Order: sequence, then C-alpha cells, then structure tokens
Amino acid sequence: MIVDYSPTVSDVGALLYLLSHPDVEVLAITLPVTGEAGCELGLEVTLGILAMYERDTIPVACDPERPQGAEEWPAEFLAGQENLTFGLPDYNGTGADDRPAHQLIADVVAASDRPPILYAVAPLTNVARALDRHPDVADQLDRIVIMGGAVDVPGNLDEAPGRSGDAEWNFWIDVAAAARVLDGEATITLVPLDATNHVPVPGLWQSDLEEAEQTEPIKYLSSLVRTFPAVTSGFYYLWDELAASVAAGEGLVATEELNLIVVQEPGAGYGSTVRDESGGRASVATAVPDPANFYSNFIATLAGAPVDTQAPLFFDEVSVPASLSASSSPEEVLAFWLVQGVKGDVEAAAAVVAPDAPWVGFFASADSFVEGSQPYESFDIEIVCSSNEAKALCDMTWNDLWISAIPDLERGELKVRAEIVGPMITAFREIAVGGGVVAAFNEHTAWLEAEHPVRFEEACAADPDARACSELFVSTVEDWVASR
Repeated sequence: MIVDYSPTVSDVGALLYLLSHPDVEVLAITLPVTGEAGCELGLEVTLGILAMYERDTIPVACDPERPQGAEEWPAEFLAGQENLTFGLPDYNGTGADDRPAHQLIADVVAASDRPPILYAVAPLTNVARALDRHPDVADQLDRIVIMGGAVDVPGNLDEAPGRSGDAEWNFWIDVAAAARVLDGEATITLVPLDATNHVPVPGLWQSDLEEAEQTEPIKYLSSLVRTFPAVTSGFYYLWDELAASVAAGEGLVATEELNLIVVQEPGAGYGSTVRDESGGRASVATAVPDPANFYSNFIATLAGAPVDTQAPLFFDEVSVPASLSASSSPEEVLAFWLVQGVKGDVEAAAAVVAPDAPWVGFFASADSFVEGSQPYESFDIEIVCSSNEAKALCDMTWNDLWISAIPDLERGELKVRAEIVGPMITAFREIAVGGGVVAAFNEHTAWLEAEHPVRFEEACAADPDARACSELFVSTVEDWVASR
C-alpha cells in the first residue's frame, strides 16, 4: 500500500492503523502541499511516526508545487496543528525523499512485485499528478481508496460565499484533482461522508484508548485526543480511519457501484460529488452496518490485542428513547434530557426534570439541576456519574471534553456560551437553540468555597477566572464523582 495523506488527528489515526495492521505493508508515504499540514509539518510528523515504528526505511515525499486554482484551508482548521508532533520520538535526521510525491508514487508502483493499493485521504493533488504525468500508474495499481466527497448526504463545508454546502473538504480544496481521479481511468473505492457519518467519534473514545494495551501508537493517539478536546466534542468523525479499514480489506462497510462526477463549474454545486451516468465508475461505501465492530477493530489493531470498547454514546434521536417510563435507566433519562434540550424542546426537557420548569439548567450545587425547583429526583446523579456508560455525560457536564476552548461556539442553530481559562472551561453560561435559551448555568464558585474554603481562598478569592481556580473546580468535581 502507498499512503497519500496530510496529518490531522484523523489522518494520523489512520496511518497508525495501517502501520499496525498485520496484513498491510506500507511501501511509501506521500503528502500533498494542499493538505492541512502542508509539506514542512507533514514531513516532521510523518518521519516521527515512522521512527516510533522503527520503519525509517519507508520513503516519504511531498511536492511543494501548489496547483493553480486550489483553495485554502480555513485558518481555524490549522490552529494548533503543530501539537501533532508532541510525544513523537526524534527521527535522527532521517530526511524526506528527494523525488516529488507523484514521482515517488510512480516509481514505487513500477517496482512493486504486485499491484499496490493507493490509499488517499487528503486533497487528491498528488494522485491526479501521478495519473497525469505517469500514464502507466492507473493500470499498475490494484485500486485507489479515497476518503472524500458526499454523494447522497450533505457536504461538510460551512455555507459561505464561494462554498457549496454539498461539497466535502478534501474534494473542494482541489476540485480539479478530485474530478481527474474520479474520471474512470483507475479502479476507485470511495469512502464518502455517506459512510463516515455512521462513525462519529464516541463520547468514550478517550476512555477506550486508555483502557487498551498501552502500545506506543495507543499512547500517542490518546495524547492527541487529550490535546485536541474538540475531537470528542460530538462534531468529529473517524473519517480517514474508516477509509483505512476499507483499504485493509476488513469488509466493515456496505458498498454500491455508482457512476460519479465532481462538479467543476463555478456555482452552488462547485466541488460536489453527484451521480451521473457519464461519470467514472466507483465502488462507494454507503453505510457501516456495525459501528461498534469497527471501533473495536480499530483500537484492537493499534493495541495488538482484542479490546472491549464501551457502547458508543451519541446524543441524537437514534441513541435515546422516544419517550421515558418508570423502567427507563438513569442513562436513558439523562440522555433523553440532554437531547431534548439541544433540540430546543424546552418543555420536553423540563418535564423530565420538574413539571412546569421554565428552563433546564444546573444550579451551583452539584445535585440540583433546575433553577427554582427541588433537586432533580428522577434519577440518582451519584449512580450515573460513577457508571462507565454515563461517564462521558458527566465529563461533558463538568469539564473541557464537550467543546474545545472556544468561549462562544455556534453550530447551526445551536449556541454555547462558556468561560475559558487556558484549556479549561471554568463555567458554562448558556445553551441556546434558535435564539431560545435551553439551559442556563449558575456560578460554580459558591460550591467550591463550601467544599474547600482554604484552597478556595488561595486559588480563587483574588481572581475566580484564574487557572488555579479552574483546576480546583475540575479536581473538586473529579473527587466528588469518585467518592460516590
């Protein structure tokens, strides 16, 4: 297999998976200049990962020639990317291959004793150049496995001037390259958002990684998930990891043979992937029948041993009951409450907590959940916060795992307002959907002062927004949950 990627948390997870897979031999790694990491950072991260695996003989190349007409990644996507180098060993001066990426692809394909797979999960700049400049490559490859596009589901670009909501980022960054690769010359397996939407990052992803055999790749990926808390925020998916499992032949997706084109004409559909009988033929992943099996397979491959992953915990209408009854579990009650609140159904959310409550929220005390009402008696918060299944819910309630360090997060109709000190959320202030307040949160400092008057005086009295006060808040909650 040849890997064409550009380091992000998802790309890196995929590379770790392929390097750890017993049935995969990685022959070369190439990086497109159009990727989020670019050439310089991309090479640094990749060479460090190969040093971790003691595979520094695998050639790595980039091509600094930027294609005409390529788009730029938004600045917010690039913030903190240098943190991908944290925890990687020194690669002892091992340098990149001198050849441009497309030449390395062509040379490795020609030298391989059997047709290799080209696995491509970044903008397709290098792949298009390899096909254009080396006419034999298409026939010499077994297939090209691509993560990109969105066929029968919405794209993941935010609506903005010049952007189509039907496009997917990898294809949109270099539309001409995506159109070229999908033109039918090479054998294509496409893993679009249609399939990856089935595998959001589970709320318990961090816990699963920490409980697995602590191999070097597990420890490195776990550190990345801690460093980039937005990964477990509920808005991220295992995009490239799923495509890696497809490339490795795990057979965990449902597929359909389709003719596709990538729209190159400027306008509303620019960069989108659409069905068209005149387009190239591709085997398209459309669904993941058993996401839990995929999650277990991924972590077990990195750990080199079977693992028992927690049941995925997603906050959507599929993963919570349509209604509650006296036999509903504490987890069902809490998940139902959160989902109804985020959906904006304040009456439904409030009815779970206390009849006639005007809004749902947390009080300063850890066991009071609705402003102006009696403590929440529908379930035992002590049981919920100490159970593995609901640990993510408590984490999301109390610390920095729900949203990244963005004081005001907006996603569609959902708005979250929080106070941040360093990387920690010191207090949630408000959740609103469609302009209506769903949840409001009181000050946490009164609880801290009651629990730890001396430590509170030292850490918080002078400045409640100080990092020391934030750390006291997080540690107090952890102690409170652990003691119960």
